[in-house]
Amino acid sequence: MEAEVRKPVKFAGLEVPPDLTRTNFFFLYLCALIIGIILVIPTLIQPGFLQETIKVSDDIFGLTNGFMQNISQIATLIFVGVVGILSDKVGRKILACIGFGMIIVFFYLLGMSVEIAAALNIPEGITSTICAYLSFAPSRAADFTEFAPQLIVAYAIRFFLGLGMILCYPQFITMVADYTYEKDRGKGMAMNGIMIGLASILVFSIVAQIGKRVGINLSSLFFSAVGLFGLLCTLLFLKDRMPEKKREDKKSLREILSIVRKSTTLKASYLCTLVGRADIGIMTSYLVVWAVSVGTSPEYGMTTAEATQKGALSIIVMGVFSLIAFPVVGVLLDKWGRIQTVIMSFLIGGIGVLLIAVSPSPFSFFTYFAVVLVSFGIAGANAGANTLASHAAPKDIVGSILGGLNTMQPIGLIFFYFACGYLFDVFGAAWAFAIKGAANIILVVWLLMVKKEIISEIDNAPENTKG
Repeated sequence: MEAEVRKPVKFAGLEVPPDLTRTNFFFLYLCALIIGIILVIPTLIQPGFLQETIKVSDDIFGLTNGFMQNISQIATLIFVGVVGILSDKVGRKILACIGFGMIIVFFYLLGMSVEIAAALNIPEGITSTICAYLSFAPSRAADFTEFAPQLIVAYAIRFFLGLGMILCYPQFITMVADYTYEKDRGKGMAMNGIMIGLASILVFSIVAQIGKRVGINLSSLFFSAVGLFGLLCTLLFLKDRMPEKKREDKKSLREILSIVRKSTTLKASYLCTLVGRADIGIMTSYLVVWAVSVGTSPEYGMTTAEATQKGALSIIVMGVFSLIAFPVVGVLLDKWGRIQTVIMSFLIGGIGVLLIAVSPSPFSFFTYFAVVLVSFGIAGANAGANTLASHAAPKDIVGSILGGLNTMQPIGLIFFYFACGYLFDVFGAAWAFAIKGAANIILVVWLLMVKKEIISEIDNAPENTKG
């Protein structure tokens, strides 16, 4: 009598390997949702925190807000490559747990920045000069004097909070590669993207109301509790599924980049991350800034709060349609083709950003239609780039390759924040969006030029994480 053939166990269409369970998969994506919420929270609370807690004056609010926005990107740029290498050496789970632990501590400390500055008796003179230089306003040190001690504490805490996030966030992407078979990897990465998109919607629709009701300082306790929940979920319900083969000589970041340069597929994934992942930051930042600048004009006569709220509608629309775009992109990655799907996504997204550049108003239906197209570009930049990288990476250094991939994100964000911000101030909103859309289209042209080479590499690549 023939042995009964084991029917594959599946979770949301993904085949579950024999050494894992549906519970592992459920909590993997729940943890992705939790870290997604934590990643978005600073964008939401930071303006109110700087105004209400730190007491930053209005005339330099933009400078301090801009630098604090980039602190997390600086932490990412410094550490994400190292974190990827450590991920292959010590495991994904332990780094995620350490990261959640840091998030718990530093979210709590962020709400106590003023008290910490007072307890340490930080002097105003030298700190005002440091804060002025950090905020790219060295000639205005005197303007920082009154609040410099608590601001420099907040800057330091925000840096370590960003470090905690970068210890967590990449691990759940790498674990998707560890958990899934090659045939399901596109859908697996897309589901990770869905969780990040859903997190943004939850933060702007629900978490924002909590902040309004309890205030910034008490909110920090709630955010620490979210980190604690993530720590418990990771500790109790996730398991590492590391490759059995280990290399004795761990690769340095320079060696990782050397491997990337030899693979057109890996180069494509890195460039997609460099250019494409900036879309979320640029859209969320400059759509709101554009809405405020236009909404408060005599033509519309809105208050700043009203303009901000109305401008946020386009971001919510983008978030909702991202939830639709990610599963579509995931299926296409597995069924139609990796690079074909990435090219299509970037083309649609690039057209969307260019349409925003010619839109008559941030509140027009034209803009809302354009951000729907942008959501497909975001899905391609995230799920597509992650899938390409995890497919082409050597089996025993997937974490290192994805760590290098994530290094591209802050580089792209810092560049486009600066370029778009300069063009926005000097030439207007249209130019800020035009340069970003043009970058997407240029990348599409390059991808079309190397498409055949990438398809050949993908077809000849061994399956690197199955079994």
